[in-house]
Amino acid sequence: MEPLREEAIRALSAALSGDRISFDQFESRLALVRQAPNRATLDAILADLPVDEEFVLPTGLVPPARDHTAVAGHEDLMPVEPAEVLRIKTVMGSSKRAGSWTVPFRLELKVVLGELTVDLRDAVFCSDTLDLDLHVLLGSLTLIVPAGTQVENESEEKFSSSSHSTRSTRGMSRIGLLIRITGRVHWSSLEIKEKPPSGMAAEKPRWMRLLAGE
Repeated sequence: MEPLREEAIRALSAALSGDRISFDQFESRLALVRQAPNRATLDAILADLPVDEEFVLPTGLVPPARDHTAVAGHEDLMPVEPAEVLRIKTVMGSSKRAGSWTVPFRLELKVVLGELTVDLRDAVFCSDTLDLDLHVLLGSLTLIVPAGTQVENESEEKFSSSSHSTRSTRGMSRIGLLIRITGRVHWSSLEIKEKPPSGMAAEKPRWMRLLAGE
């Protein structure tokens, strides 16, 4: 049964990434798939999905209609002007978005049975506020923000863990950037890290510089 169960989970994941089912429908069907005793039950759960086609599970960036987005492997196509919305999806895989890129006014991050890292340290912000909508299920999301960013995490967490690390930026002043996080994090982990731009270490406290003779 396990190979059949895994194939059913792949079918659900593909349907979710293709926006053929909602996040709530995915969660409820996934629970049913894990409890299904036989093939007939699995077929009934997936009856309205195209389970006979060859599924290509998307990993990385999947652009929504009418949005100016980048496609995984073609980051050079990112526009100079910010898009209204950028959706990043990772399903049963691992992906990372980093480097110099123009941040939209809103980011929608979806992670299902996978890992996603979004590094905003070297990104270009065209607004002092960024809205993040999270949908993380059985996955891991790492968000790296510029040092001094104010983060308001109002996401719904269920059987999950979250952390906000500022160890490498202690003593640094706020930069006037606000990131507001909403959405859902279920059976997953959310890690928020404040770091200075890549290649630039955070300034050492005065007492450490004195000890080092700087």
